[in-house]
Formats: sequence, structure tokens, C-alpha cells
Amino acid sequence: MQIDYYIYYRLAQPERCAEFGAALALMQASLHAATGVAGRYRRRVDDAGTWMEIYEGVADPRSFEVELGLQVQRHDLYAYLVPGSARHMERFRIPG
Repeated sequence: MQIDYYIYYRLAQPERCAEFGAALALMQASLHAATGVAGRYRRRVDDAGTWMEIYEGVADPRSFEVELGLQVQRHDLYAYLVPGSARHMERFRIPG
């Protein structure tokens, strides 16, 4: 069974979007190197402070989630979030 991940959160300082985007791209490159899972990211159209990461077709969810957590910490992505907020992770799969 393969799982798709959608992770969304809010930035504390939307004016730092370019800086955050660079850090996020580096994190996703490291995650891809470690897991083979390529990620994408998007920024909400009507709210520059809301972002989403997308990871599709994850075959080993347990290992992926551990590595994702390590990479997010390694690249200090939590430093950009609204204080007291979190990264909200949603998991989906093809029905059947």
C-alpha cells in the first residue's frame, strides 16, 4: 500500500518566504536522497504564510516519517513557523 502525504502549516513571517522556500527545497533534496521520495511544495494563493508539502507514493511510511522528522529538524524548518503552531500531516491512500 502506498501513502500520499499532505503537510500544511503557517509561517510566522510571510516576508521571509524566499528564505523559507530555499530551506524547504534543501530539506526536500536531503529527504529525497535518504528515502527516494521526491517532494513538492506549494504556497496558498490568498495567504502567503500558508504552505503545503506533498509527498506521493510512499511505500514505507514508517521509515519515511522518521526520516522526514529528522530532516525537518536538521534544516530547522520549525524556526519559521508561527510560535505554538505545528506542521499538520494528512495521509491518504487509493481506496480499495
